[in-house]
Amino acid sequence: MNQPIVIIGGDAAGMTAASKLKRATPATEVIVFDRGQDISYSACGLPYWLAGVVESDRRLIVLTPEMARESRGIDVRIQHEVLAINRSAKTVSVRSLVTGKLFEQPYAKLVIATGARATRPPIPGTDLPGVFTLRTLQEARQIFDYMADQLPQRAIIIGGGYIGMEMAETLRDRHLAVTLLQKSPQIMTSFDHEMVEAVMTHLAEQQVQVRTNTQVTAIETSGDQLQVITAETPALATDMVIMAAGVRPNSELAVAAGLRIGATQAIWVNEQMQTSDPDIYAAGDCVEHYHRVLEKNVWIPLATSAIKGGRVVGENLSGTFATFPGILGTTVVKVFDYTLAVTGLTEKQAKASGNFGALGEDVGSTVISHDDKVGYWPGAQPIKVKLIFEKSSGRVLGGQLVGKAGVNKRIDIVATAITARMTLSDLSMLDLSYAPPYSPTWDPIQVCANVALRG
Repeated sequence: MNQPIVIIGGDAAGMTAASKLKRATPATEVIVFDRGQDISYSACGLPYWLAGVVESDRRLIVLTPEMARESRGIDVRIQHEVLAINRSAKTVSVRSLVTGKLFEQPYAKLVIATGARATRPPIPGTDLPGVFTLRTLQEARQIFDYMADQLPQRAIIIGGGYIGMEMAETLRDRHLAVTLLQKSPQIMTSFDHEMVEAVMTHLAEQQVQVRTNTQVTAIETSGDQLQVITAETPALATDMVIMAAGVRPNSELAVAAGLRIGATQAIWVNEQMQTSDPDIYAAGDCVEHYHRVLEKNVWIPLATSAIKGGRVVGENLSGTFATFPGILGTTVVKVFDYTLAVTGLTEKQAKASGNFGALGEDVGSTVISHDDKVGYWPGAQPIKVKLIFEKSSGRVLGGQLVGKAGVNKRIDIVATAITARMTLSDLSMLDLSYAPPYSPTWDPIQVCANVALRG
């Protein structure tokens, strides 16, 4: 009797793999185990639901378990936790979180798509009522319910990365007083420092108090309020705390099964998304990917990589050879009226990599500011562009943009240029579109390339 394909995790990577496999080979039995109550939803949309921009959490759900079963023929079993992988027997140990029943499920091939979880710093008080992380739909519902029941007036966000920025805007939209605490000297550490200066000013304009170089040592209760204790300031009183101190891969099942784990602590996979066991694949935020500029594996958890990786898994399981060529870490984030975007390497990363001179001496960079449209067009806004390049060849290694308009798709031009191993000259002479309402005759990215070429 043929055994089914078993997938652990029912979000982006897992359901993409399952759906692709069922479309290609409808007769294949596919079982998806997920310990939560929801599958296939937009985690990236959670802050916007909490802000009220998205009217219902149901709008974030792409696929329900019922839809997966009825329209796609996928056997989705929610509230089922996989406890262990037995590679020699080719089974997984599963527990129903509803009944407590334990059972062994055989598999022909296994897919690990366990994702990542929010990090809680090792300090006292992170488990207190009113202290939240935001990674899953269930966590977002807990925040939503808390705000509805407790009507908080103040919030402290610990961490100044993407979730920290998005939640600062969300909570200000809900009219809370917001303080953001960042351990390092700079918020948004995936950008070079000069690219976040305008955003720091803008956060102050939006009445978000930002404190950098601030180490949180504990969270305590004081009467009916919380207090955040830091090494640098007196205790900070608040009504709720959002822990946005980063995420980590859910790779424990793979570790316990003896699969190869990368230096990033995420699961190692080859180009076909196979683990070190050829009968086990992995995709999504639990795996590391090859970086096309660094030319080594990195861990950058992104929804786009999860979906692509899941597709590659589904194609390979259905008998079609497919590969995942790697990532650049292209990301974009909204911070009130500003948009920030990055792709490839930052200047700091390029210099520290050792790939471009032992001390990074072959790394060049140029920063310019230029209007996103022709200057006479109403509403034209300055956009700041930074390009990082290899001095000796002119090859583009990375790019960063910040501005109030025109950022999101321009970063895709830079990502395409890096993927194609274009030089500054190639980028300068790209045949990009022009019309006064949309762009200057020289696009800001090309202006930056031209300035860099002048040395």
